[in-house]
Amino acid sequence: MENMKDLLEEQAYTARVQQLLLALIEQAQEISRDHLQSIQAIVADAWEDLRVKPTALSEEDLEQLSTEVDRFAARREFTESLAERSRRMIQKPFFARVDFVERGGEKPERIVIGLYSLKDEKGELAVHDWRAPVCSLYYDAMPGEAAYDSPSGRIEGVLTLKRQYRMDNGQLKFYVDTSMSIDDGMLLDILSGATSRYMRQIVATIQAEQNAAIRQQTARVVSVVGGAGSGKTSVAMHRAAFLMYRQRDVLDANKILILSPSTAFSEYVSGVLPELGERNIRANTLRDAVEAVLGRKVEKPYRQLEVLLEKDGQLRRDSVRYKCGPDFLGRLRRFADDFAAYGPAFRNVSAEGKVLIKRDELKRMYLNEFKLLTPAQKLTRMSATLETRLSGMEENLYKQYEQRFEGKYSGRELRMACNMAVAQRMQPVKAQLRGMLEVTGQSLLRAVMGDAPKPLRDAYFENCAAGVTWWEDAVAEAFLMARLGFAAPDKTVYHLLVDECQDYSETALAMLSAYYPNARVTLLGDPRQRTTPGMESCDPARWGGCFGMDDAPLYPLSKCYRSSMPIAELLNRILPDDAPLEPFGRGGAEPLVAQYSEALLNETLEGFRAAGHRSIAVITRTQAQADSLSARLKNVYRLDGGEADLNYEVTDNIVACYHLTKGLEFDAVAVVWPQAEITDGERRRLYTACSRALHNLALLADGGTLKALGLD
Repeated sequence: MENMKDLLEEQAYTARVQQLLLALIEQAQEISRDHLQSIQAIVADAWEDLRVKPTALSEEDLEQLSTEVDRFAARREFTESLAERSRRMIQKPFFARVDFVERGGEKPERIVIGLYSLKDEKGELAVHDWRAPVCSLYYDAMPGEAAYDSPSGRIEGVLTLKRQYRMDNGQLKFYVDTSMSIDDGMLLDILSGATSRYMRQIVATIQAEQNAAIRQQTARVVSVVGGAGSGKTSVAMHRAAFLMYRQRDVLDANKILILSPSTAFSEYVSGVLPELGERNIRANTLRDAVEAVLGRKVEKPYRQLEVLLEKDGQLRRDSVRYKCGPDFLGRLRRFADDFAAYGPAFRNVSAEGKVLIKRDELKRMYLNEFKLLTPAQKLTRMSATLETRLSGMEENLYKQYEQRFEGKYSGRELRMACNMAVAQRMQPVKAQLRGMLEVTGQSLLRAVMGDAPKPLRDAYFENCAAGVTWWEDAVAEAFLMARLGFAAPDKTVYHLLVDECQDYSETALAMLSAYYPNARVTLLGDPRQRTTPGMESCDPARWGGCFGMDDAPLYPLSKCYRSSMPIAELLNRILPDDAPLEPFGRGGAEPLVAQYSEALLNETLEGFRAAGHRSIAVITRTQAQADSLSARLKNVYRLDGGEADLNYEVTDNIVACYHLTKGLEFDAVAVVWPQAEITDGERRRLYTACSRALHNLALLADGGTLKALGLD
């Protein structure tokens, strides 16, 4: 009886909050209409004045009118955003409640938690934004002695109630009082639902370990590490929303950037922040950043992977092994330090056996005259100074040739002959200076590769001559260019989120540190999903050091919330090690493990569709395999890493190599794997592919592969 009375009271509170929201929507719409009418009136008056007399309004008048229109437009946009936030809350006005008695207090304060804050008619909070400091009690504390950090200091007291609500179409159906951050039954109910092509916000289900990473505010670099489906990306997106809420004076969506593994992934996470009431942040890829630094196109990372997986790709595997570890980063850093201190290898500048500019003079200019500048700025100033000197030499030469040719040519012909002779005489001199003072990523890395193993050195020099840039070389070149100031840094980014960090070499992370000098950084990754052949095992403890912060805090996420228990158990069999997935207790269908045939694949896909799954993926080992399969399957959409990946619908069946599906999840997945030697790397690739599945999984492979995996 008591529970029924409480439920009725909670339902009445829900209705009251919804009335507040409806009133807020109506008020916002009325204000928005007023602002629109003001804009229309300003424009109409101006048009009437101009119609009567085209010169009636001066430039100053027009500028003032524009400012007035912009001001009303900004106000209208703000009120419409408030109305939109309220509309989002109507169906789920709040999701949790905690009652807290501050130390020394008498009555508990009821703190109702929702997506955004909402005040009642008296100006008191009827709903608290989930990002408010007091709301951390819901995520972190259990009934009993508890505390939270507020702007005024640590607040201690007693948590007397923790309650979670279940809403359905705006109606409060029931609630659960719990001693956990979230009731397991409710979490299971939410996780069992179908997915879409977009990631969902998880404010009602944030776990304590996730909450700690989301609310970290002091460290410049934060690493979040967890297995497939542990919520790393969700943590990153909610962390962005939290930071924008808590640091509105210095941080907005324009100053946050997420580096994602693919175009499809960027689209997948694009709905989270709008759901949380924040503008979407920019999304980019590491390749975009590298190409911005180098100013040219480079090899796509998944193309590199295709070559590395080929039997005859040993040279590339050796190249990756040599260039992607901490030792090579150390070599690059030492070279950069030496270059910054001493400059390039200066030489005498000569013409026809005569020294025009001595090596010692060039060294002196670099070391002494411009010592407060960056290496790039020093060389630019030196070029300008020497250009002035060469102009004087050219004038003297012109006079000499003018005297020599005076009897032979006259007028325009004389000028042309003298200019040609001067240019021919000075061209070798200018070429020598350009060779020393004009720096490119290739010229820098060539110097580093000079004492590399001969096959790798020769391959790099041949690629430079052919205009080809391997991905691992592009990253190294970009690091040197950014570190030494030869590429303008991006100072507009104040917080950088790096997803799938296990795929980044330490050189790549160090390059990001140099290219985004103003950014705080959140790094996310799963060492078990490092799958690039040749790269050594991933150690997240070293990530912070790439950004100059060796003691960066690391937040481990231990549980797998994506895959059902049967799928997670299969993943642990595929990749047995000391850090198995800990699946959250959600049952489901046993995965199908069978020898591949195209007929069985089609039958499996039909079964997935018949079961009502909305998002289905066929995941392959290589993109070539995905291309071949997509040509034979019906009603499929092939991901290829390009801009077209933005266009697929959730009802499309996706076909792609595993690398392009990293970070994504699907209701049902069919993994099609060819015969391959089962190494540790191959197990990781299979683990990555299979871990995309939420509810149903089929692993269709060569019989020998299944036997080698111990799955036959």
